[in-house]
Amino acid sequence: MKHFYQKMMGLMTVLLLSSAFLSNFSYAQTGIRVTGVVTDETNMPLTGVSITIPERTGGTLTDVNGNFSITVPDEQSVLQFTYTGFTTQERKVGSTRNFKIAMQADSRSLNEVVVVGYGTQKRKDITGAVVSVDRKRLENLPNTNISQALEGAVPGLTVTQTAGGAEGNSNTLLIRGKRSITASNNPLLILDGIPYNGSLTDLNPSDVENIEILKDASAAGIYGSRGANGVILVTTKKGRSGKPVISYNGSYGIEKMGMVPRVLSPTEFYNFKKERNPSTITLSEQEIYDSGNFPNYLQLATRTGSRNQQNISVSGGGNHSRFYVSADYLDVAGIAINDHFRRVSTKANIDVDITKWLSFGTTNTLTYDDRSGLSPTFTGDYSVITFNPLTSPYNPDGSLTIYPWPETVYYANPLAPTLASNSNHTYSIFNTSYAVIRFPVKGLSYRINTGIRYASAQNNTYYGRNTKTGLENQGSATTDASLDLDYTIENLLYYNRIFGKHKIDFTGLYSLENNRSTDNTLKSSGFPNDVLTWYQANVALKLVPSSDYSNRTLLSQMGRLNYSYNEKYMVTLTTRRDGSSAFGENRKYGFFPMASLGWNISSEPFMKEITFVTNLKLRVSCGKNGNQAVSPYNTLAGLTTRSYVNGVNPAPGYIPTKLADKTLHWETTKTFNTGLDFDLFRERITGSIDVYSARTYDLLLRRSVSTISGVSSIVQNIGKTANKGIDLGINSINIKTKAFSWSSNITFSLNRNKIVDLYGNGQNDTLNNWFIGHPIDNNFSYKYGGVWQLTDDVSQSPQPNTQPGYAKVVDINGDGKITGSDRTLLPGVQPAFTYGLGNTFEYHNWSLYVFVNGVQGVTKQNNTLYDAVNTAVEKNTFAKNYWTPTNPTNEYYANANIPENYNPNIYGVRIFQNASYLRVRDIILTCSLPAGFQKNIGTSRCKVYLEARNLFTITPWKGFDPELSSSTEGIPLQKEFVFGINVSL
Repeated sequence: MKHFYQKMMGLMTVLLLSSAFLSNFSYAQTGIRVTGVVTDETNMPLTGVSITIPERTGGTLTDVNGNFSITVPDEQSVLQFTYTGFTTQERKVGSTRNFKIAMQADSRSLNEVVVVGYGTQKRKDITGAVVSVDRKRLENLPNTNISQALEGAVPGLTVTQTAGGAEGNSNTLLIRGKRSITASNNPLLILDGIPYNGSLTDLNPSDVENIEILKDASAAGIYGSRGANGVILVTTKKGRSGKPVISYNGSYGIEKMGMVPRVLSPTEFYNFKKERNPSTITLSEQEIYDSGNFPNYLQLATRTGSRNQQNISVSGGGNHSRFYVSADYLDVAGIAINDHFRRVSTKANIDVDITKWLSFGTTNTLTYDDRSGLSPTFTGDYSVITFNPLTSPYNPDGSLTIYPWPETVYYANPLAPTLASNSNHTYSIFNTSYAVIRFPVKGLSYRINTGIRYASAQNNTYYGRNTKTGLENQGSATTDASLDLDYTIENLLYYNRIFGKHKIDFTGLYSLENNRSTDNTLKSSGFPNDVLTWYQANVALKLVPSSDYSNRTLLSQMGRLNYSYNEKYMVTLTTRRDGSSAFGENRKYGFFPMASLGWNISSEPFMKEITFVTNLKLRVSCGKNGNQAVSPYNTLAGLTTRSYVNGVNPAPGYIPTKLADKTLHWETTKTFNTGLDFDLFRERITGSIDVYSARTYDLLLRRSVSTISGVSSIVQNIGKTANKGIDLGINSINIKTKAFSWSSNITFSLNRNKIVDLYGNGQNDTLNNWFIGHPIDNNFSYKYGGVWQLTDDVSQSPQPNTQPGYAKVVDINGDGKITGSDRTLLPGVQPAFTYGLGNTFEYHNWSLYVFVNGVQGVTKQNNTLYDAVNTAVEKNTFAKNYWTPTNPTNEYYANANIPENYNPNIYGVRIFQNASYLRVRDIILTCSLPAGFQKNIGTSRCKVYLEARNLFTITPWKGFDPELSSSTEGIPLQKEFVFGINVSL
């Protein structure tokens, strides 16, 4: 770790020196030096205003006091002043040598430049469904990866945290719900113009400039099959012309455990066990109970976590070159012992205007991830949450016991993984480079994009004889080495011209993408001692090697034409042809056309009298996208080894595992979207609403086949799904005075998906819980009807031998008995809607940002309300309101008494609960130092902030956090409290 960090810092120094050289590299020139100051309408200086000379490269920016200085060729030169949220202004130099420019506020929704894929557009020209992430979600938040900044912040994008942990990478992302049943529904991530297949935790959120989400077929379709599930465009920070700016962002925080339901106390567990089966109380359990020295495994396995992040960046440039260089260190110690994540990353972005007709740029990111260490067991029979509290975690000498329960050797100490030696390191490099050639033909240019990602991971683990695994195997080692190599080459031809009121923008693409991965694993056991850990496989008694290899290639051609007339009527036509090596020999290519229309209604003469409408634009789009998200080699027949005995000697043999299918091809989705963008009362209220529908056919599903071939199923293009919904995003300025302002942003998403057809015969698939006309994910089970009471006539019950205190199962079909046909579809996993609400309050130099998000109308199975304990009651259970004759509750059935054959839940009915929630996701209090004070200390920005994340959750759910995918297993979600400082010089 130390040596690698030193190497990274050495490389960082080289990049800084190289960037400094480039920033001072400019062409020898003579000219006129002019200066000036730029302010807003209230005479307040504006920092970062871009001053350029049209048709020429280079330029400068205003400083913290709004001052600028620039050299122009002659008095005929024109200065262009550009600043987000203000109208662009131009001034001819003439005889003036000192300018005073007052910028006029303009509609951000109209002139904001947005990345749309293979280029940028002004928001007023966009015809597809494109939404930008609020900057407040990217700044001053303790985000380990960018997905944490997206939770609840974008209409149509669902981010669900599936588990807790230091790394924070257990997230699922969906754009406009599910379309595919078994293929991937993950959106495509584009980083600086190149598809990125690495871990989100490899990306430093501090380096991110902006994030755009492409949602409909027209917007996402430019990426063809890769964009079938939507696209997330991430653009990192670039250098700007002007003096170098040094920025530091440091933060430190603590983490506390979130929602954990109460398990039975040791005394309650003892009584529970005696009631269930008194004869199962073992001697060691009785001794611990009598001593009153009870362990708390969850407390022993957890701690107060910490989070430390330090980031420094330098940016700047001259007239012909710009650079941005950063270094970041992240150290997160999670709430679970030994759950540790460290990341060291450096980034260097360099852009150079070599000549008037040639530009070059490159982005280089180096990342080192350290995930070493194994945390205690939080899942399964050994979970620290439900482990038997009448056992001993420690020996008298303070060491961990191998068998905490002496009477049984089945149960390992749940704290034992902390004794294992584990080294888990990942080294990755991600490079994107581009070159732009501007041809003598006006508006015509060529661009080549290249990208390469190289990631090497090594994960080694050794269990010694001080653990159950190591003792029973005389030492157990696993070594795993993986390598990922992705490269992309894109050739782009652009033609942009304005002819009077006509504007044409054409983009042509020819690209190649290749993704290759290898993985080699060796499991070994039976060592003479534990000294050499995993470095002694050569003397192991047992070796089990395995390997995996995957290679996928995508070849694509694309053409996009944007046309607008008088900035009022817009048309976008896109067509893309993709070829994937993963598909059949004759079906590798797919053709996907898309079209969209835009109408700036507010530009029409009849809208001039409606003064409160600043901007109103109607968008309509339709098109087809393909999904290639299946594993390579699905079209090929497969064999697996099956050794046999030839006489008295073993011989290698093979049996079929899958059949070949050369007709396997693309899943295809047809999408229709209608959207309305609005800006009311001069940006007091802005937003958009989109209504969409999609139909997916030729689903990649596994169909059952006759086993006469040796296999039982095959992947084929069968089945159909439908998807529809509404996305709404609103930004408002509620109050704005000279000293105080209050602004809000609201997101709302409603999505409905359903299965239209499965196998072409109109039949459901109850084995996989797939039902035609219902959502892809659902709850299919017996319905819990409460508890049979003493006053009930149990003789009329459809459940044989029912007694008071038994779990009541609803007889759905009314036939007087409980059978498999009484299983039914219960309220579903698919939410009724999701939402987010952010409020920003600013008073002088103080700012308070509060963000909440929630999910409404979702039902989940609550496994904490199920006694998954066996006859011997070997595991603890969660506290419940059990039925007794003196406590005739209808909430939960009675405790079981196995010796008397008393099983109150014969059918194993599960309890489902409303898992809706409203979470206070982020609260940030920020103080910016006064401008005068900053001027005296030489800073352009200096602020401190306090952040609270996941502060509390309002929910009817009784169990672990309702957002997590598992209701009983895994590291609990954590609360975070962070203090930080942000300074720029």
